[in-house]
Order: sequence, then structure tokens, then C-alpha cells
Amino acid sequence: MTRRMYYDDSYATRFSAVVVERLAVDGRPAVILDQTYFYPASGGQPADTGWINNVPVLDVFAREGDAAVVHVLANDMPEDAATCRIDWERRFDHMQHHTGQHILTQAFVQVAGANTVGFHLSPDSVTIDLDKINISAEAVEQVEELANRVVWENRPVTARLVKADETDRIRMRKMPGHLLTDGLRVIEVADFDLTACGGTHVACTGEIGIIKVLKLERRGDKTRVEFRCGGRALRDYRQKNAAVGAAVAALTCGVEEIEGAILALQEDVRGLTRSLKAAGGQLIAYEAERLLGETVETNGIRIVKRNFERREPLELKHLAMQLVEAPGVIALLGTSGEKAHLVFARSADLPHDMNALIRQAFAQLGAGRGGGQPALAQGGGVPADSTQIQAALSAVEQSILNS
Repeated sequence: MTRRMYYDDSYATRFSAVVVERLAVDGRPAVILDQTYFYPASGGQPADTGWINNVPVLDVFAREGDAAVVHVLANDMPEDAATCRIDWERRFDHMQHHTGQHILTQAFVQVAGANTVGFHLSPDSVTIDLDKINISAEAVEQVEELANRVVWENRPVTARLVKADETDRIRMRKMPGHLLTDGLRVIEVADFDLTACGGTHVACTGEIGIIKVLKLERRGDKTRVEFRCGGRALRDYRQKNAAVGAAVAALTCGVEEIEGAILALQEDVRGLTRSLKAAGGQLIAYEAERLLGETVETNGIRIVKRNFERREPLELKHLAMQLVEAPGVIALLGTSGEKAHLVFARSADLPHDMNALIRQAFAQLGAGRGGGQPALAQGGGVPADSTQIQAALSAVEQSILNS
């Protein structure tokens, strides 16, 4: 079994080893070394990456059965003597967040009585899942205060091995089925937390820098907490500070006034939206009146047949509904483009089935999906130009007149 050197030193990034086995993983070459500082993905912490003899290491995992550490390579590496280098930026990010998770977890226990039942660390997000819901904003602030006080006190973080019968005070989700060390490996944040863990951690809490909770999200009977530590927290602050700065400049207000300015702007937008909707309704009413005035009655029916270039389907529907408020009207409306759309409607005093007629139009176009009720049907979603739409509408019109 590979000697896992990272248990004793999380800071080593360069080391020498010997290849003891070669294999293939999903078509890529891989090696097992006699010893390694590369961390294999486990416990919510991703694998280390880096280089062996300048060949990129893409993934590291523990093989089932013998727990040998497998290093998946970008391409072949023929030498047995291995000069290894770990991606320190990635490793240290994981160290900051894994130690930060221990502290945040213990802070939630002490402040909110909430236990961590899951941990996930990825390049995009860092989360813990708590076994409790409805945690107040005040409690979250207290958790942050406690966690960061532990960080700023720069407490030592140490690892040691304990016997299986000495685990009463140790926090762990479950006892491992098989230990890779001569006892249970325990990470201690001095006078604050004691957790069974096989991951990589900082030597002192001050190296975490800061722990910032970003949001809480309910997941069934659990709460998912997203947070950032150290370098990621700095980048998150930098991004949000730039966004706030841009908003302050655009709204010509101070940072302390931005919330009120946004609320006022939202109210203005709602007012403008209501006004625009009312104006749009009036314009459609005028348009419907004009179209009806231009339409000749045939056999007691006025058929309004129009094709529009790239008109919004909802606007088309509103126009059709306005047209058929008058008696004896059938509206056959279409809009051409990459996603052509048809809306057919008829007045309540007419018997024609718009659902059947729109299926006939789709058949004329060669494709399209939709339907509805006898009085109103719509659909489309296929590319069609003005000539094709006009031909389909004319075919339906002729079918109505011949019925």
C-alpha cells in the first residue's frame, strides 16, 4: 500500500518516489508510487494535481481493494524514478477550506446546535449541509463571529492518532470501516474542535485568513451553507466590491444609500411597466379596430389574415383575442422567422375549430407543435419565412370559406 506522506506534512510540494505499478484508467496512463504527498479525492475534498517528471497529474484516487493511491497522467511516463511536484495554489486552497470547514462546523454546533452531515469542496463552490432548518440570520452572524475569532487567534492545528476506544470527544460522522493509519487520525484546532479526518490542513488557523458565509439554502430537512475562506473569500469580495462600485456610480449615490436607490428604481420600473402595458393594450385595440375596418365580410364571416415579421407570440395572442371580441370574426395571425408562430382565434358566435385548423397549418408548413381549444389555438417553433407563413394562412382561409 502506498505510504501517504501528506498525513505528516501538508506543506511538502516536491518529493521523489519510485513507480511500483503501472495501469490504465479510462484510457489514460496511471502510476502507483511507493510513497506520495498527492492527496486522493475523499471526504468531500478534491484530489491534488501537479506533475510527475513534468507530466501533468490529472487525478488522484484510492483504488478499491488495497487503497493504493493511483495517479492518473496526461500521457505516458516511462521512467520508474519519479520527481514529483504538487500544485501548491490548489493544495493550499483546499487546506484553507478544509480547516475552515472544521471551524465553521464547530461554530454551528456551539451557536445553533446544528451538526454537519455533508461537506463539498469544488472549484466553483464550498458547502456544508446541516441537520437543521430555519437558522436565523442573527445565529449565522454569531457563527461567523465565533469562527473568525478562532481564525484570528491563530490557534495551532495539529494531527494525531488515537485508539478506537478513545473517540468519545471526537466529532465524526461515522467510524471508518478500515483505517489507513495505526489509529484514528484526528485533527485538533486547539481548545476548539476535535474531528476525525484524513485531509490536508493548515498548521495555524490564521492561515485561513477569513471565513465568510455567503448564503443558506433549505434542502428538504437540511440546510446547505455556502461559504468561502482565504483566497477565495478575497476574490469573492473583490468581485462584489467592483459590482457595488459600478452600481454606486450608475445610481449616483453612496454605498450606504444603494439599497434605497435600488428599491426606488424597482418601483419606477414597476410603474413604467404598468404604463407600458396599458399603452400596449391601447395600441393593440387601435390595431384591431383598423384591421377589422380593412376586412371584407364573406359568407357572414370576417377573416383577418395577417403575417408579421418577428412579432412576439404573446403580443400576437393579445391582438387575436382583441379581434375576436367582435362577432363573426376569425383571426389567422402568424409571425415568420427562425421560430415562426401561429395564433388562430374565432368569435364566440362561430362554430369553427381553431385547434383543427392550426394542425392543418402545421401540416402545410411541414412541422410545428401546438394546439389549444376550439376558440383559440397557437403554436409553432419552426423556421418559416413570410412566403411560407402566408401560404399556410391562405390555405386555412380557403378551407374555412369552402366549409
